[in-house]
Amino acid sequence: MSIRVRNITRRFGSFTALNDISLDIADGELVALLGPSGSGKTTLLRIIAGLDVPDLGTVELAGEDATGRPPQTRGVGFVFQHYALFRHMTVRDNIAFPLSVKPRHERPTKAAQHERAMELLRLVQLEGYAGRRPHQLSGGQRQRVALARALAVEPKVLLLDEPFGALDAQVRKELRRWLRRLHDEVHVTSVFVTHDQEEAMEVADRVVVFNQGRIEQVGTPEEVYQRPASPFVHRFLGDANEFKAHRDATSSWVRPHDVRIARYQVDGSVPATVRWVKAVGPVVRVELSRGPDHGPVEAEIPYERQADLRLVAGDKVFVGFDSVRAFSYDGGAGI
Repeated sequence: MSIRVRNITRRFGSFTALNDISLDIADGELVALLGPSGSGKTTLLRIIAGLDVPDLGTVELAGEDATGRPPQTRGVGFVFQHYALFRHMTVRDNIAFPLSVKPRHERPTKAAQHERAMELLRLVQLEGYAGRRPHQLSGGQRQRVALARALAVEPKVLLLDEPFGALDAQVRKELRRWLRRLHDEVHVTSVFVTHDQEEAMEVADRVVVFNQGRIEQVGTPEEVYQRPASPFVHRFLGDANEFKAHRDATSSWVRPHDVRIARYQVDGSVPATVRWVKAVGPVVRVELSRGPDHGPVEAEIPYERQADLRLVAGDKVFVGFDSVRAFSYDGGAGI
């Protein structure tokens, strides 16, 4: 099912959570809504689900206006951050619950409900846990049960609000890869909210970057990272060095891994002094100074490069910059 959002505005008192938002999501896409807390991501997700109503604008599902329709008529499944599982029910009964509360004329038999629950347990690789209670599961297992429950009614759209936010880093990594594989299998249109850049870049077909109630950029993970549309996107999607040029009212941005360090001067490089060096796994982070009239420069080099350079604090070196991105001060992209 396709999703078409047009000119959505949502205010809470004097606070504008969404300011004239428009977005198209194609049938079968997996899209990430990415941005800092308070940027409007969850508000848009709730409006698509029918859990909130916009002050202005429309939501279309499969080409039909759904703005005023209640959630239960939209064909939408919703997965919350904190699972929202019923503690007194078994895993199987939790998954079957949405089927058990359907209108009587649509409600499957008890046997059909259990069969569907078991089918979904196999899909999320938890078939051996049908008789357990939620407290007997790990956080990652509970989130998979919550996802299976959302899929029970065969939704045409799956909405996930920070689905892995309550989990530790390693479990998050495992589950987001699992979610991508699951999506490739079921092909349901999916939208998930996250403030984790790595999560969005690894899982989504497209990323929608939010900032202060507006959309800053929409694109594939590669597009938003390699060709950010604004300083905010550049800064939010990873570390970046900013170099301001007051005369032409522009600023240039370079990611730390695009900073070249050499012992000898080459074309385009400038002198600098090493402030500190820190190995972090397979990379080495270096902070450099270009003098009192310039801010610090952060660089990230492979461990093998550091083995050749053997940088220590106080070393005099030369730095060059690759993949420079320039913006005017009003936020418009330059080069």
